[in-house]
Parts: sequence; C-alpha cells; structure tokens
Amino acid sequence: MSNVRSVFTSKGAIAVYALLVGLALGGGAVVWVGGPYFVGTPTRPSSHAQSAGAGERDMESDSATGMDTRSDGGGLATGLATYDTDADGYVYQGGMHPDIVRDEPGPCPICGMDLTRTPVGGQEAGTVEISPVTMQNIGVRTATVSVESLERSVRTTGRFQASERRMTAVAPKVGGWVETLHVGYEGARVQAGDPLFELYSPQLVATQEEYLAALRTADRVGADERAQRLVDAARRRLDYWDIAAEQIERLRETRTPMRTMTVTAPASGTVTTKQITEGEKFSPGQTLLHITGLNPLWLMVDVYEQDLSWVDVGSRAQVELPYDPGRTVTGRVDYIYDEVDDDTRTVRARIAVPNPDRTMKPGMYATVRLTGGTTEPTPLVPESAIVSSGTREIVVTALGDGRFRPVPVQTGLSANGRTQVLHGLEGAERVVTSAQFLIDSEARLSGALAAMGDSTTSSGGGGHQH
Repeated sequence: MSNVRSVFTSKGAIAVYALLVGLALGGGAVVWVGGPYFVGTPTRPSSHAQSAGAGERDMESDSATGMDTRSDGGGLATGLATYDTDADGYVYQGGMHPDIVRDEPGPCPICGMDLTRTPVGGQEAGTVEISPVTMQNIGVRTATVSVESLERSVRTTGRFQASERRMTAVAPKVGGWVETLHVGYEGARVQAGDPLFELYSPQLVATQEEYLAALRTADRVGADERAQRLVDAARRRLDYWDIAAEQIERLRETRTPMRTMTVTAPASGTVTTKQITEGEKFSPGQTLLHITGLNPLWLMVDVYEQDLSWVDVGSRAQVELPYDPGRTVTGRVDYIYDEVDDDTRTVRARIAVPNPDRTMKPGMYATVRLTGGTTEPTPLVPESAIVSSGTREIVVTALGDGRFRPVPVQTGLSANGRTQVLHGLEGAERVVTSAQFLIDSEARLSGALAAMGDSTTSSGGGGHQH
C-alpha cells in the first residue's frame, strides 16, 4: 500500500495523469517529473510551440535515431539539440526507451534505468557511452599506451658437455707396440708435451738408421748438396710421424738409434677415452686415446619455437648452478643449431661457459636465463588489453567522459606482460585492461541497433515495456 500511495504523491500523480490523458487522446504527453521527459508519439507542434522550446518535439523521427539536425529551415534547433537547453552538446537518453530525453541525468520514468549521456549529434559509429556507476560495477580499468623498446628474458634449462673444439685424438701415424704406458686410466689430466706411452716400431727404428747414415755421409763428404738432401729427407720422415723435435735432436747428438720413442700429449686436458693397454699392438692411424679440454665447457640449452625471435648469437646468458646455490656464471650464445626437435619442438642453442677450476662437469644440468636484444620503440599495451577473436584483434580505447571505442590493431611480440601494437595505435591513448569484452559486445550491439534504427522507428514500436 505504501508503494501505491507514493505513486499518487504530487509529482507522481501528475505524471500518471498526464500519461493516461495522452494515451486516451491517441497522442502524447509531456511528463514533468524533474523533466522534461517525453512519452508517447506526439504530433508535430506548431511554430509557436517550437519557439517556446523545450519538451514538445517529434522524437520518433529524429531523437530516437540520435540525429542532430541543428536547423529546420527556420534557423531553429531540431532533434536531440532541442533538449540541450544548457548548450553543452549533450543530453540524457533512455537506453531501452530512446524516446525518453532530458537535459539532466536521472532515471527513466518507464523502466527506472539511468539515462545515458548522448551527444546531440548522436554517438559516433562504434562508440559506446557508459555511466560512471556502470563503469564501477563492471570494473573498468584503463592504462596509458607507452612507446618503448621491448626486451624479454627467456628462461630454460641446459646440460653441460665438453667442447668439440677442445677434443684431440691420439692416433700414431706409424704402427707398433706400446712398451710402457704412462697414462693408465681414463680421467687422467695431462699437459701438452707430457709423455703418454713408449712406442716400439721396427719401421721407426729403420728410419732412425737411415737418418744416422745420412748424417755420417754428410760429415764425411762435407758440404755436399746431395748428402744434405738425404739428411733432410730422413729427418722430415720422422717429423711426419710426429716424433718430437727434442728426440730427433737427441738422436743427432748421440748418433745411436733408440729402441722406443716417446709419444707425447698433443694438447692439455683430461683423458676421456683410453683404448690401449700396455704391451698391445696397434695399427697406423688407430685411435688410442682421446684428450679433452674442459675449459671452456659448452652448455646446450633448448629454446622453444615461440621464443626463437628473442634469442640470437651474442645473447647474454646467466647460468644458475643447482649444485652451487647463489653462484651465477655468465656467458653468451655463440651458435644456434638449424634443426627443430620433432618431439619437443625446441631448437638447441650453444653457450660457451668458462670453467677454469673444473667445478662444472660435463653432464651437469643448469638453469639459464637468456636476454636478447631490444626491439625498436613501438606502442606497448598490457597483454590483458588485447581482445582476440581468432581472426582479428582489437583494443578498447577510452575517449573520456565515459565514452569507449573498439579499435582494430595488429600486434607484434609480447614480453613481460606487454604486447607490441604495430598498427592501430600511436601512443599516449588510454586503453581498457578489464571488462573490455563487455564494452566490445556493447559496441557491436549498438552498431546492430543503429542499423535497425530506421525500421524500428518507422514501425511505430514503443520499445520494451516494463
């Protein structure tokens, strides 16, 4: 009963009475409840009524469509401009009932919804206007578009392995027997020039004899060119068999052939493969030992396809060692392999990591953060601002005064929660980062309703009734 009584309080009673009279007469009525409101389908008023101004205009033909025809031929405002009494360029119109127009904010007298602030020229195509209360209810948040370079760090894992450039095979060019083996186990560390084993070879002994005979001949005949050529040929054969220069010099001084000659380490490193034992015979060219240098090591990391654009030769690498917490080793990517692994869809990248104290071992794992180069400065938006339908991408720009407009964009790379916008934005715009799906849907609906505006108006529809 209290609700019924409130309807017939001063303004409420006048509003209901005017509505009933207007409907009974088949015309319209002006409701002055904080008005002016216009309800119904009025007839075109006289010129005198137009001069009087405010509320009695034919809204079915112009205000409902949101058109602003500033002059009707007599220099008088028509359409929504008629109701813009304070000349600020805006009126307030019912969303469900566009024939309800006033110049001040307030509720719709039919459905109770807040009137929407509307330019007297009508909303620009694709533009949506939302009241502050609605913006707060749906949680609209915005951010400013910045123009910056984009940089990204790629986090991955890697596995240490020996550098293939530091691997050396010991394969004598002359066959024979291992008389004495100085390196008896894998893992032994050697320096370049250290003895590896004593080699007995009948062919090597014969070549020593030839060299000594050439020396004796040269001594006997003096500075004879032919004799010197024989000496040089015998010495060169020993050189070709990788006999150390010190041993050849000792042979020249002692003039006595050696039963065995020492094979020395061609490089420093660790003996990683041992395929000979003491006393064993081997053939020319047979690999007996592998010596591998462990400084630096190679760290092989896996980079996913979508991260390849951020990694290049020269990219910085920070290596974290799980077995040594708190220690970080730095390096750079020195090679990216050309093939993609079919199972993991990753590409291998190689990082050279210094290992002077040999604390890092081949086979160990490490966590790696790769930092590539920066991009050219472009507009950047939060990733949450992008609305993607699968075939297009848009952002919703905030125009101010509660107005929003969806803008198609072309996006680029994404990193650290931000995305490049290659086309569509210039920078300094404000974009919506939350509730943009609702705004985009409203913009589509508004466009559809605008396209239907002429047909619904001409059919005489009075809108949704509550």
